[in-house]
Amino acid sequence: MQKAISRISSLFRRSRTMEITSRNFKERLPEIEAAIDSASFLAIDGEFTGLNAYRGISPFDTPSERYDKLQESARQFLLVQFGLCTFHYDPATDSFSNQAFNIYVWPRPCSRNAPDPRFLCQTSSIDFLTNQNFDFNKLFKQGVSYLRPSELEKLKNTMTGRQENRRLSQTPGTDQNRAIPIPEDQEPFLAKIHKQIEEFVKSDDQQLELEKCNGFQRRLVYQTAKEKYKDLSLTSITKTGGDRVICVIKADEEQQQNMVWLKDQAELSDLEEAFGFSRVIQKMTESGKLVVGHNMILDIAHTLNQFCGPLPETYQDFKVMTTAVFPQLLDTKLMANTIPFKQEIFNSSLEELHKAVCLPPYNLPPVPPKYSGSGYKADSANFHEAGFDAYITGLCFIAMSNRLGLLCGAGDKTKAGRVLPDSQLVHPFLNKLYLMRIADIPYMNLAGEDLKPDRGHVFHITFPAEWKTADLVHLFSSFGYVFVSWLDDTSAFVSLKEKEMAPQVIEVLKSSSSYRIQSYKDHVAAKNMVLPTPLQYSGITPTLEKMPFMSSNGGAELKKRPLSPEQAAIKRHKSVSDDPEVVKIERKKTFEEPEWE
Repeated sequence: MQKAISRISSLFRRSRTMEITSRNFKERLPEIEAAIDSASFLAIDGEFTGLNAYRGISPFDTPSERYDKLQESARQFLLVQFGLCTFHYDPATDSFSNQAFNIYVWPRPCSRNAPDPRFLCQTSSIDFLTNQNFDFNKLFKQGVSYLRPSELEKLKNTMTGRQENRRLSQTPGTDQNRAIPIPEDQEPFLAKIHKQIEEFVKSDDQQLELEKCNGFQRRLVYQTAKEKYKDLSLTSITKTGGDRVICVIKADEEQQQNMVWLKDQAELSDLEEAFGFSRVIQKMTESGKLVVGHNMILDIAHTLNQFCGPLPETYQDFKVMTTAVFPQLLDTKLMANTIPFKQEIFNSSLEELHKAVCLPPYNLPPVPPKYSGSGYKADSANFHEAGFDAYITGLCFIAMSNRLGLLCGAGDKTKAGRVLPDSQLVHPFLNKLYLMRIADIPYMNLAGEDLKPDRGHVFHITFPAEWKTADLVHLFSSFGYVFVSWLDDTSAFVSLKEKEMAPQVIEVLKSSSSYRIQSYKDHVAAKNMVLPTPLQYSGITPTLEKMPFMSSNGGAELKKRPLSPEQAAIKRHKSVSDDPEVVKIERKKTFEEPEWE
């Protein structure tokens, strides 16, 4: 009796595990769907095989440009672990509880016609996952399969057509049932097969598995055996390792029809099962619940691309697709970088954010597992496990929402300013995805127009590959301190700290044979036009012009490069290049730049 109780207890503990693989996904799916249905809000997180494709991000990207780079990454890398944490509010106790699911996902082909994707790995990302003890063996062996809805529909149509052809091939008088000539070299093979079948018919056995043969030989076996043995059912089966063989079963006509129907249903059921993890995303969409993430733009892009459909080519279509799948999104990274929180939180990485909201003036209440073993506890520390990161993200949202309630006087202080996910106070943060390293456009606005800041102080410049940051700083030295953002080896954005001097830049510098300069507005307008003619490069950089060996007297006397009449007419600030320690220019902070992470 004690052993039976122990076994039942063990099964119960296993059923409550937060880890989801192909071995338990089917039985746990109803539990996941029920958790989504009963949740107050959902939190998600993902782990990837890579983060950035080939093009780096720029502080002067527009949301549309950032999306172009984002979709390039999402199409080439894979999301391999999906963390889902559901948070449940109980009004009776004024408390939250959590249920967490850590799901390995892997695009295992379910048939020869199924998608067999290729993907990239980024060394730094794989190293990172390895250092976090990510189980790649579990991913490859037990990852939950998935298909996009359109892929499932296509495979269903293909399978239905194949099943119809199979029925017609067994119906006399149809094109599919037309006999093919038997080559002479195949007669010994068929004679051997028929001898095996005849011995099987005389035996008491109910099933016979024929030896492996090629597709043409299987067709000949079907054709000849069905003509001779009416009370036998022949069907192809795929064995472990991919070998296809013919299985012969004793069955009358009615039994054969029933077996064909059962086989058809089993094939369709297997296909539905291959849809796999995409069912979880479908359930999230149907629920319409608020989905919370931290710096979640990559999570959203990968989720859409892998489980919903290919990412659209255009940014506007991406907005439409995102809001259709996830009607309500909230990014805690954006929340933490917005007033009033940014005045209290100085590091918005997830782990540091969690530390901040565990201290005054924040009040993070206990959020225990809803059932024993079904979620994370406060003393867990499994950062970079997708399920745990989703849990921490949800905690940060609860703490910041409560802080917002206190600051705005919502609720009473006995409930720590409790603000629920459907409160009007959190609406300003909805459907806005945080954009890293763009100071003047902090987010993508999925539900409306994006911010369009004035970038009149920003200039696009193209130049020879030999130029360095010091050369660009020197070129703009008449206009005070500047910030240089490199785009590639021959182009960059240069922004002025003293914005009021921007109108003079184009007039003073103009374009020359060695560089070409444009205002930011003109650059954006010209991006889709004909490429400019190549620059004629003399080999002299602005910094080299100051070197002694470039002077007419062989360097006997070092003089500053004379100002042009246009430059002399404006106020000239001390250039960093005038400092004798010019070699240190790239290590010096020329002005208070935004603290990009």
